[in-house]
Amino acid sequence: MPLAITPEGEGSGSRKSRSRGRMRQTEFLESKATPALHRGSKQNWGGTSTAATFGMTTRSMERAQHQSSLSKSANGPAEGCSKRKRAKLAGISRRASSERSSKKGKRSQDRLERKAKKINRWGEEDDGSCSSVVSSPLREPYMPVLVERYPDGTQIRKPIDTATSNKYRDMQQYYYGKLARQMEMPTLIPDTPPNCLVNDPMLLHIREPSRKIVLRAAQFVVGISSSIDGEPLARCSGFWIDYDTEKRTGTVVTTAHLIRTERPSLDAWLCKDEYAPNAQVTVHLRGGTDAKAYLLYHQKHYDLAFFRVRMDSYIQEPYFSDEVTCAQDIFELGRDESADLVINHGRVEYSNPTVYERHHHMYIQGPHRDREYDKGGPVIDLHGKVVGMIDSCPAGSFIPSSILLKCFHLWRNFERIRRPHLGLKFSAISLLNPVQVEKILIEYKIDEGLIVEELENMLLSILVDSGDGFDSYLDMEIQLYCTRRHLRRNKVLTVKVSEDGEFVARGIQVFSAKSYLKMIHILCSIF
Repeated sequence: MPLAITPEGEGSGSRKSRSRGRMRQTEFLESKATPALHRGSKQNWGGTSTAATFGMTTRSMERAQHQSSLSKSANGPAEGCSKRKRAKLAGISRRASSERSSKKGKRSQDRLERKAKKINRWGEEDDGSCSSVVSSPLREPYMPVLVERYPDGTQIRKPIDTATSNKYRDMQQYYYGKLARQMEMPTLIPDTPPNCLVNDPMLLHIREPSRKIVLRAAQFVVGISSSIDGEPLARCSGFWIDYDTEKRTGTVVTTAHLIRTERPSLDAWLCKDEYAPNAQVTVHLRGGTDAKAYLLYHQKHYDLAFFRVRMDSYIQEPYFSDEVTCAQDIFELGRDESADLVINHGRVEYSNPTVYERHHHMYIQGPHRDREYDKGGPVIDLHGKVVGMIDSCPAGSFIPSSILLKCFHLWRNFERIRRPHLGLKFSAISLLNPVQVEKILIEYKIDEGLIVEELENMLLSILVDSGDGFDSYLDMEIQLYCTRRHLRRNKVLTVKVSEDGEFVARGIQVFSAKSYLKMIHILCSIF
């Protein structure tokens, strides 16, 4: 019974005949589509049929429709394309397909080459080739051996052959090299410098907040080394105090002992230290990078040195506290020869400077230790603010921040740091032993006086307030108490204003044999 297809897709006849008709129609359409797929989705140039699109991919169908439209537009109302135009269009299609295959093959080859660069000779990916690639686990090589047993019970282990033994040595060398590289990772370093936050049980109650404060302050701490003609001179620490965004340069302050070449006397008041301003200076930054530094200015009395360093990246500048008090908790920061952070804890001590040290020194209570590397580094409080700069004294002296800030002000505004030289040495009564203070009170009716640090601040304030407009000499009125006569009096001193170190020497009287005999004769005549 013939099958008639209506617009609604329904035919006459029985349901079985309609089903058999649909199956024959589907087979007919598939027979039309299948040859096109087997021939690489080539189009029938004599015309297109809806049946030719069955079983084709979307890309193949679009390509066939595009080629068909090109053919129709070229021939117009003609029934088919000429052989020449069909060949031309077929050539264009083949060239496009060839180019796509060539580009795809090239991209595949590039991927293989990049992957090959990541593979080392042992078939493992290189550790430093790509941070996103997971390194292979560390495997210790094992060499199979032959065991020869003798009747007496002895055993001798021998390698299987020479090639295996050589391969084992190469793998063993690679193993230890990779192990050494892994142990350089910060998380696996076995030997870390000791510091108070780890080894001092007395700091357990402030360990966590102190750890955060120290790590934040470590951003402006640097290591510094000096040399002359390639010969090492000194190594210490320093810290940033300024950054010029336009010139991209930073300023580092440290101790002038970095460029000191001679120290013939321990008495700083004799001013016999010698310096080398032309020494080569290198700043050692965090992360293992170095930068060359240039000396801007150094002050001999306070032993300060300022250096300019080229820095392309922004640096963290510190915050300063205006004052520091005795018994205050502080941290000393610096960097050792490997630029690792040095951390030490202490408290400001109730102590006067010795007769050999300057008045501006304050001291840190704690055991005597070598401060070779952290001298010049900052002293911070428990809030992370700088309260001083470490000096080179083994007992732990530092320059308080109140004096540092005035020195920074004078240098920034006048490019020099001058101070009045009184030619006198002082001791603060409040820092003496209470037993000694009581004796002074009974004898002289004095139990208080000017703190030496305040005296230094007063001397620098004279220059700050006047704009450094004084000449080389200055008249100063001071009040003195004569302990022998128990009298107070005001005295006007004409003092020298200089940026050099203040010279104060003990009085010495030289006796000759003639003067000694004359003195004996006078004493005998008196008695």
